[in-house]
Amino acid sequence: MPAIVRAFPNCGGWLVPLTEQQKRSFVRDGFLHVPGVVPSRLVDRARRAINHSVGLGMDRDDMVRFSAQSFCMELREDPRLVRLATAPEVWAHVRALVGERRVVKPVRCQIALRFPRPEGTPRKLDGPHIDGYHTPENGVPDDGVVRNFTLLLGVMLSDVPAPLGGNFTVWPGTHRRMERYFREHGVNSLQGGSVGEIGVRLPKPAPVIGKAGDIVLAHYQVAHTASPNLSGDVRYMCFFRLAVRGLDEHRVESMLNIWRDWPALRELAERS
Repeated sequence: MPAIVRAFPNCGGWLVPLTEQQKRSFVRDGFLHVPGVVPSRLVDRARRAINHSVGLGMDRDDMVRFSAQSFCMELREDPRLVRLATAPEVWAHVRALVGERRVVKPVRCQIALRFPRPEGTPRKLDGPHIDGYHTPENGVPDDGVVRNFTLLLGVMLSDVPAPLGGNFTVWPGTHRRMERYFREHGVNSLQGGSVGEIGVRLPKPAPVIGKAGDIVLAHYQVAHTASPNLSGDVRYMCFFRLAVRGLDEHRVESMLNIWRDWPALRELAERS
């Protein structure tokens, strides 16, 4: 059974959102789960919009594409969804990690639903990956350019109280291992972003256990997946792929030096 993530308390409120311990944890593990950040009124509005969209129906043939890109395509730029990231309570956490006025505020999101699998589905994780690499379903152009970003912000819109409930799942510390791998093999050496079969030693995966209103902050380069959903409930999350200003000019460099764009954490990283 994968290790269960233990979230740190959100000490001090959102004006001083992250402790030094939490920042050190992020540097070490490449991700952080912070409970109780998003106001319930924003969670409720977002879920209502999503449920209304789902209730209008979906084409079964599009489900693979929706899983890889986003459900509810017409809502990706809806202010009710985008506000999940830009609300002051949430954005303060982004600033605390990356720095003041460094990150471009998002205008769209990925609506990531994971529906319950049939009974008898194996209790097995899909392989880990990192984003930004082309696959036939994910909409990333097949032009040899890795569409990396800086920080993945995930907002939980439903409770996920146990493993194998569609959990956002990470392999802690793999951001540092992938930095070493890319320095040796180059950033275009991954097929579709998959890191499961490239010879990088992987730690035990950690599923995020949490509640609606929690957030997950993950370094771009940490390997992750969604666990199969063997529960009886749909898992609702929204993801925002956040980039520092000017990232287009140094995409490769930021993958070979994973703290290049993180001045607020660089000193901690150098000491770790």
